[in-house]
Amino acid sequence: MKIISGIIKILILLVFLVLALSNTQTVQFFYLPAQPLELPLIVVLFGAFVIGAVFGLFALFGRLMTLRSENNRLRSEVKKSARITEQDLIVPTAPVAPAAPSVPASALPSERKE
Repeated sequence: MKIISGIIKILILLVFLVLALSNTQTVQFFYLPAQPLELPLIVVLFGAFVIGAVFGLFALFGRLMTLRSENNRLRSEVKKSARITEQDLIVPTAPVAPAAPSVPASALPSERKE
């Protein structure tokens, strides 16, 4: 599967490279009114792509921060729950009384029936 995805990526790169090499004619780019700039077409297209990607990242930034804070909140809840569970599982141990010395049965006083 990695080989197939690698081949597809190389093909896409080659297509973009062919487009870049075939679009070298210069065009007028107006960055301010009445301020033209002569640039190759591929530079203008690449610039538009980069600006669009930056605006897309800014648009997603708010959602990313919301998801990150929710993730941190849920992690702290899980840690708190794990601490409570550990405390519930710990059973207090009663002090062990020292064992009585063992005495053979023959040394015990026998019961008399009257």
